[in-house]
Amino acid sequence: MTFLDTGIIVGAVLGSHPEHAACLSALQDSERPFTNSHALAETFATLTGFYKVPTEVAAELTLSLCDSIDVEALALVDYERSIREARTRGVMGGGIYDSLHATFARRKKAVQIVTRNPSHFQHVAPDIEILTP
Repeated sequence: MTFLDTGIIVGAVLGSHPEHAACLSALQDSERPFTNSHALAETFATLTGFYKVPTEVAAELTLSLCDSIDVEALALVDYERSIREARTRGVMGGGIYDSLHATFARRKKAVQIVTRNPSHFQHVAPDIEILTP
């Protein structure tokens, strides 16, 4: 089971992304990868904010992902666990979002997290293999 982080998803759907081929390959190479609904929101935010993709196009790109990957909402237990473990994992500020991704991936029994930001996951997912495309 492979969890895809937001950066991989953005790179996969955005043809002009400098790592598009590698990110698309990561999305297509694994056996039905998965992510959570928060990553979809982050994808939309990144496409419209950083990359200035028009809202309509960004929405279509983001929602079309549901055809290629499994997406599930975060549960309250994910938030509770991430916040509870924040102190022992050294999580502060926006790091809670990567911690949420890792907690969700762990609950769903991911054996790997594919990300463009491996350092964001080293201390929140030491028990899961962290890969970059």
